[in-house]
Amino acid sequence: MIRNTLSIAVFMILAGCAVEKPQPLSAPVSLQSLAGVIVERAGDLWFQPCYERLWWQVEDNTQQQELTGYYRQFSMLSNEELYVQLQGEINPQQSNKLRVHAVDTVGGTAQTCNFRLEGLQYRAASSDPIWVADIMADQVIVKSVNPPGSYRFHTVNESEKANDPSSQLATATNGDAEDTDRSGGGSDSAVVALYRETASAKSPLQIKIIQTRCVDSKTGTLLPFTAEMSLFGRLYQGCARKGHPVSSEINGFYWYQPDGGSQVMFKLSSGQRVQMVTRDARGKTVAERGRWQYLQSGKLIFSMRDAEQQEYLMLFTRESDGRLVLQTGSEHLVSYGAAFKLWRPSGLSGGQLLTNLPTGGKAPRSLTQSPVADAASAVPQLQAPSGMTTSVLADSRVQAADIDDELLNEINVHEADQPRD
Repeated sequence: MIRNTLSIAVFMILAGCAVEKPQPLSAPVSLQSLAGVIVERAGDLWFQPCYERLWWQVEDNTQQQELTGYYRQFSMLSNEELYVQLQGEINPQQSNKLRVHAVDTVGGTAQTCNFRLEGLQYRAASSDPIWVADIMADQVIVKSVNPPGSYRFHTVNESEKANDPSSQLATATNGDAEDTDRSGGGSDSAVVALYRETASAKSPLQIKIIQTRCVDSKTGTLLPFTAEMSLFGRLYQGCARKGHPVSSEINGFYWYQPDGGSQVMFKLSSGQRVQMVTRDARGKTVAERGRWQYLQSGKLIFSMRDAEQQEYLMLFTRESDGRLVLQTGSEHLVSYGAAFKLWRPSGLSGGQLLTNLPTGGKAPRSLTQSPVADAASAVPQLQAPSGMTTSVLADSRVQAADIDDELLNEINVHEADQPRD
């Protein structure tokens, strides 16, 4: 018997005041999906993408300015950073403001950028009753309080049959369906994914992912999908979001700049390429190339060639905040234990540093004075002897990278010279 507890901070999402919606741009726009945090400064909202160092002023073009309403309800006008996932585009006619058209996810802090859904197609969950379903290509792992335990099912993806009336979930008969609000759409919304247990069973597992935004009734968290799960003949409802390929979460720039020591920056890119530039204490710069590989142990290994074309290896552990910590490697480059911070440029034009933004209002209060569930991942963390632990959002910010433009230019130049496979 596994005894589970849930620690959450309950957020209440209230409807904002209706205001006149800004008129759309006359020219076609190219929307981007962005994840990061918003904060209010001197009456304006500003957005910082995850692992970026710059901020963009927000032009709220959402329906009835719901982004502004969500922020003010979650932060209680305290200038607190709030994690969001949104759809927006840069408006060059308005000083490169980020014009936001839709909100997909709301809930959490800057540390929510570090929560991972690597290797998953979807994660579905609810907080009443507590359950989490990690959905992979050929299996689903369900962790549940009622019934208690962790269950693994081999499944088949039948998404092509998702909207077939004959594939509908059985109606719940015992009143155990979860109390999860939906933000419109209902049963008429499109089913974007359908997973079914392959083993012969009287009541096989089945999970639907529905294209309807979902608000968790306990945490107030907004997620982009609604989930319906049939588990041992019972119907459960919850919220869901997409997972990520491991490679897409690793790609980016990493930098290490100790006082008085070598400065090192490397870029991990698609094709498992490494571009690394090192500047020693005398100012000499060396560029090297290699390949990276993600190991099943969760570590990264670099196969590098130095300036004399001599091969060497670098082994890193990957921390929960995205940092890479050197375990073994070329000691003349950097000492063991060096932590390389992740920087992932958003590609948005414009932007400015937070230190240049005006301040005002009340001093920020911490959203993490009590344990908080993994809001943006829709993962009520379970406590149990099986190794599941409560996730607490640490009261610390994702630090902005002190990027050395000269090293960055060296990486880009040498990457352009590298032959393609």
